[in-house]
Amino acid sequence: MKQKLNWLASLFSIVILMSLFPACTAQVKSFLVVPRHICRGGRVDVQWDVLGSPSIEATPPNSGIKNGPVASEGHATITPTATTQLRLHVARLIGDSTTSTQEIEVVTDGQESEVMTASLSDAKAFPGCGDGKVWATIHAERFASNVKVAIVTSHPGDSRIYEVMHSGVNAKVEPAKPSTAFAGTLIAGDWALTVALAADQTCETIQHNLVIDVTTQCAEGVP
Repeated sequence: MKQKLNWLASLFSIVILMSLFPACTAQVKSFLVVPRHICRGGRVDVQWDVLGSPSIEATPPNSGIKNGPVASEGHATITPTATTQLRLHVARLIGDSTTSTQEIEVVTDGQESEVMTASLSDAKAFPGCGDGKVWATIHAERFASNVKVAIVTSHPGDSRIYEVMHSGVNAKVEPAKPSTAFAGTLIAGDWALTVALAADQTCETIQHNLVIDVTTQCAEGVP
């Protein structure tokens, strides 16, 4: 009887320990990197809040943040000169570790192309279909204030003609015809895309993504 009680006590202890493991799992409560699209040398604010023992690694290294252990809650300001990856790793003595990664895209002295996609299955894109057309909105966020539009083009392989509205400008974007109608406007903000349905398409059979390519450049003299 005593052996049976000891066995039950051991089993109960194991169950209790196992139930505690999830609570001991490392957790990233928040990891914010804003903006994530900048011009060379632009300022980026990094904030984190974790449960566990965190360390941060920047690739390539950045003088604004030291690679290695950091406080469980903190912030830093960095000025990347090249596209940079920030890796936040959190460990705990008991339980699983976790990792979160953010990438900061840096527009160099030339131009960079951004693929802008709106999903018709994403309610945040305010999608719709009717009267022979389909539409959705791209919310371009986390771009620095000096990242501006150079040209807008059709995405490779997409033969559709788009009606595009952005920053008070309305223009067509057609295959093999780059548009400069939006040149000089901030890339940040809403891009409303509308496409006519083909003769053999219905609202149920259309492609689920609307996509354009926006080539960006850095505006001179803008901080």
